[in-house]
Amino acid sequence: MRNIIILSLIVSIFTISNFAWAASCERCYEWITDGQKFCEACTLNKSRDLSGMKSSEEQIVNTIESSRESYKNALAELIQFYMNIGYHSRVQKARKELKALNKIPQLKYLSAREDVSVISPTKNIEEANILFQDGKNYKNILNLTSRRSKLTYAAARFKKILDEYPESDIADDAAYELADVYESRHFKDYEGSVFYYTKCYELNPNTDRPARYMAARIYDMYLHDYKEAIRNYELALKTCRDEEYLKIANERLDELRKQGY
Repeated sequence: MRNIIILSLIVSIFTISNFAWAASCERCYEWITDGQKFCEACTLNKSRDLSGMKSSEEQIVNTIESSRESYKNALAELIQFYMNIGYHSRVQKARKELKALNKIPQLKYLSAREDVSVISPTKNIEEANILFQDGKNYKNILNLTSRRSKLTYAAARFKKILDEYPESDIADDAAYELADVYESRHFKDYEGSVFYYTKCYELNPNTDRPARYMAARIYDMYLHDYKEAIRNYELALKTCRDEEYLKIANERLDELRKQGY
């Protein structure tokens, strides 16, 4: 009897010891040998479905990013429409919504290496080139009596490049020109303007255009969003090549910081 009790104690100690050195599967929480992450069944399933899961993730994330962009573009078009027909109360509503949308943090769910949705605007596309030159021609017409309508035609050309030929190597230039049109005294659409200045350097971080400085100036002087103004002035200091703009950006940054921003 005494030997049976001793044997039972030895078995119990051995069992407890094994559990102390065991771990659980990270997917199904079954007990596994310490040092492993998954049980045998989950290891097999993981190897089978990982590539499919990654493909599904990329598709969903790309849909989200495309929807974000379409939402912003639709609001910008709505603002332009209301401005064209003189419906100023609704212009303010649409601008308010676009401003709020631009302030919402848009998280990156994929790493830069994984993100396949980023369009590289590097192709020389003849249709886009024709649209761009057409837009510039309308934009440069100085006839004061039809200036607004000509700028509207110009904006439509630049917008079409962004919508239909985003991979064009002049897409960033089209965004910059469109921002300039919206900023003009004929439109004074500052939310739309800052959106497309931002779009310019998003499409081409190495653009020769002073887009970051211009975005900072709009946030600063017209939208009074000083937090965004400071962020864009600081970006401009790193990328802008225009000495006069760099000087203004430095001076304005000093003023804003002295004011406690």
